Amino acid sequence: MHEISLNIDNIEVLREFLNFVIDEETFEKTERNSLTAWRKYGFSQKEEIDLARKSLTSIFTQYALAKIDQRTLKSYFSYLSSELQESIVAVLESRKEELLRRLVFARISAEQKAMESFDWDVKWILGSSSSSTVQKLITSLTINCRKGKDPTENLHIEMDKTLLDKMIAALENCESNLSSA
Repeated sequence: MHEISLNIDNIEVLREFLNFVIDEETFEKTERNSLTAWRKYGFSQKEEIDLARKSLTSIFTQYALAKIDQRTLKSYFSYLSSELQESIVAVLESRKEELLRRLVFARISAEQKAMESFDWDVKWILGSSSSSTVQKLITSLTINCRKGKDPTENLHIEMDKTLLDKMIAALENCESNLSSA
């Protein structure tokens, strides 16, 4: 087992650093610049923060996947006080689901396009070029998909209420099949 050397003895700074690492891993847009962050978190060189991030990401992944328990997690940080070790566990527990979602997305998107996010809206059409009395409800759905590290692609779909009901039923069927598996 390899200990990660963190020169952080302040609980708030430690929490901020751990969240910084998790944000970087989950590809959230962060306002922090890793080029200057290394000084803030007590590293003497930028390469040290990069190495620490990689090591922490590996440990966090193992913990999120339940490959290591809390005792093993804390043992990686045995040089830190028990209060700081508990803080590490608390941060990971609070962001565990997010890490798991990111791992699942990375696994799926490595082989095929996967949905990253979506947006929808409803339009009430009161007329068309052929008739001024047409009244129709249209749902627009934009699905943002990505494969691996490729750029995001947008898929735009418009559907009426009948098609929307069929799509919802199909998604509910998928959800129930996944729940029972």
